[in-house]
Amino acid sequence: MSDAQNHRASDRVRVELIEADVDMAFGLVDDAREEFHAGNLEFARAALDDAERVLSDIKERLGKIDAANSAPFGSLVDELRKAIRAAQSECA
Repeated sequence: MSDAQNHRASDRVRVELIEADVDMAFGLVDDAREEFHAGNLEFARAALDDAERVLSDIKERLGKIDAANSAPFGSLVDELRKAIRAAQSECA
């Protein structure tokens, strides 16, 4: 496999990991809210901490791919950040 093909395959894998991380982080936010309303504050806070770590991972991965592949994630990352902050306020 040529270097160009390896680079494209590597970028594709990174994009897929970012997509999975975004889905997981939103799921953690949803879980945190549900658990908070069920009275499980400790779980809710842990889920939100995990969502924050996933957001950091996403940002790190975005820095490793080219602008064309990372651009579509800009609004999703902003939306995720807002969802985490809103859930943190709700679960405080």
